Amino acid sequence: MDRAQYKADLLETTVSGTFKTVHVFNSPAGLLGDLTIKGNKGEGRFVGADQVVLDFNKPSFWKNHYEIQQGITVIGKAHPPKKLRRAFEINLEGEIFNLAPGGSKRRSWTLMDAQGQGICEILPRGGLKRGAFIKIKAGTSLKLLVFSYFLVEKRWQEERAAAAAG
Repeated sequence: MDRAQYKADLLETTVSGTFKTVHVFNSPAGLLGDLTIKGNKGEGRFVGADQVVLDFNKPSFWKNHYEIQQGITVIGKAHPPKKLRRAFEINLEGEIFNLAPGGSKRRSWTLMDAQGQGICEILPRGGLKRGAFIKIKAGTSLKLLVFSYFLVEKRWQEERAAAAAG
């Protein structure tokens, strides 16, 4: 896995747009990049301030499986584990991580390594503000943080759509 560790305590994403949304990642040190998500298609592209480009896609319409690519190479995949439908098991560059709902606040998600150690918590900004706060507990790669945020944002989109329909 890319060992470039990101060690800030807190990242913030802000969101603009409606069907095609742009999620800007900010840290106390400045802009990290932006993630563009295309509607409900399950596709997105992150362009980092350092010009790294990551593409996200959902290979199957029917399954909640996602991939992250750098160039033409698939560097990671995520899918729900059998027993927990809302959670994700992430395999990124050969390392396994678990992303599950629950944390310090309602609607928050927690990312853990294979040993169950917390890496970060993703929380909605709250109120009428779109976006999230990412509380980082352990140094990790920006790729993993962005992929995790992308997966949580897809779940939040599903929740908003279900609430609007019902």
